[in-house]
Amino acid sequence: MPKQKAYALGIDLGGTKTLAAVVDIMSGEVIASARKRTRAERGQDFVSQRTIELATAAINAAKLPDNEKLVAIGVGAAGQIDRQAGVILDAPNLGVHDMPLGDILSKQFNVPVTIGNDVEVAAQGEYLYGSGRGYNNFVCVFVGTGIGSGIVQNGRLYTGLTGTAGEIGHVVIQAGGRICGCGGRGCLEAYASRTAITKAIMAEIHHGRPSILADDAVRQLKQGETIIRSGILANAIEQKDELTIEIVTEAANYLGYGLAAVMNFYNPDCIILGGGVIEAIDLLFETAVHRARVTALSVPARKTPIIRAKLGDFSGVVGAACLGAQRAGYQFQVSK
Repeated sequence: MPKQKAYALGIDLGGTKTLAAVVDIMSGEVIASARKRTRAERGQDFVSQRTIELATAAINAAKLPDNEKLVAIGVGAAGQIDRQAGVILDAPNLGVHDMPLGDILSKQFNVPVTIGNDVEVAAQGEYLYGSGRGYNNFVCVFVGTGIGSGIVQNGRLYTGLTGTAGEIGHVVIQAGGRICGCGGRGCLEAYASRTAITKAIMAEIHHGRPSILADDAVRQLKQGETIIRSGILANAIEQKDELTIEIVTEAANYLGYGLAAVMNFYNPDCIILGGGVIEAIDLLFETAVHRARVTALSVPARKTPIIRAKLGDFSGVVGAACLGAQRAGYQFQVSK
């Protein structure tokens, strides 16, 4: 008997890029996708219109049969979310405040819409179809424009009292330290995100440090990018660029301190690391894991698996699509 199919749209709304995909929620397969830079600097209205544009493009590219309709839309957004109302309350990396994205999308596409935090839905994707399969209690940490985490507890997403559980990027690791996008000082995100890496590298270049990144990075930033691409960083490391290796190693060590805190405090069955820089840069992953293991208490340091996300860029859209379908009442079960 052919395997049953059902389709939902997942949207990963991040500070750097927005990715939309039609997903077969029974298999986790991405049928079609569309992506563009988010361009948060252009304002909230632009972000909502870009989201609609990419959702439409993904739906059109999927070319679903006439008898197959989307059962739901799920969105993972980089910020604090009112899940009940479908509102992005505050998202510094998106420049968005009190944005009723759930209503906007449901009116546009006439299907139920669920809004969640971007790493929360990525954790859902990894739990159902990625590296989280087989683990009922784990923490998923993604490093991108910012840093966030999703918590799976007893096989279910844990969001906490105010829905902000997992904001590891805003754990203070340096009292009175660097200013973070959230307005606080000394947050992990201000030291270990790709934004933080970019700022540190560009500051050193500005002060005369030599780097093969000097021309490429400056050109990229002048073209409207806000942070240096992971591939450019990876290439610089491969070419033994001293400045890039130094800054990425420093960021990785800070990330490792954050992971050690997770191991000591929460003691999960597993930690999953994802995001573009984790995928592209072995130095970042390996250094962060080493630092976590030499910093955490000895028993969790030895026993806690720290692994890469399996779904890559699609963790968020797969998780968002599945979460949207579940919240809309669609029943499906994935064999673990």
